[in-house]
Amino acid sequence: MDDTANQIEAHIDRTRDRLGSNLRELEGKIDAATDWREQFRDRPHVLLGAAFVGGVVLAGMLRSKAPSRALSTAAANGNDGHGSPQRQARELWNNIQGALLGVATTRIKDYIGEMVPGFHDHYRRAEERTAAVDASPS
Repeated sequence: MDDTANQIEAHIDRTRDRLGSNLRELEGKIDAATDWREQFRDRPHVLLGAAFVGGVVLAGMLRSKAPSRALSTAAANGNDGHGSPQRQARELWNNIQGALLGVATTRIKDYIGEMVPGFHDHYRRAEERTAAVDASPS
């Protein structure tokens, strides 16, 4: 009887040690996944791109909605600014912002999909729900 109790106790101790080891390993993986320094070392291009796009988006949001002084002067002179260098530069910049935002969102979505199992399926369903709501008559 004592041998059986000792075997059970030894088994419990081994299991406790394995669980403790697994828990420490899991904590290490979580720390690495949530440490921005570690993420930057592994994928500097993704984080730099996200920071750049975030800056572009923030600059666009903070930009004044009032027309620029050059456009106001051109409109006062009867020139609508169509084809002007300022308009072309603004269109170019808006196109660059849109392209960078599109690339960044795709990269971020793919990165999260690698980190979180099942993310792509849930994301696709969320897109379908959003499309259905947008398509419904208001």
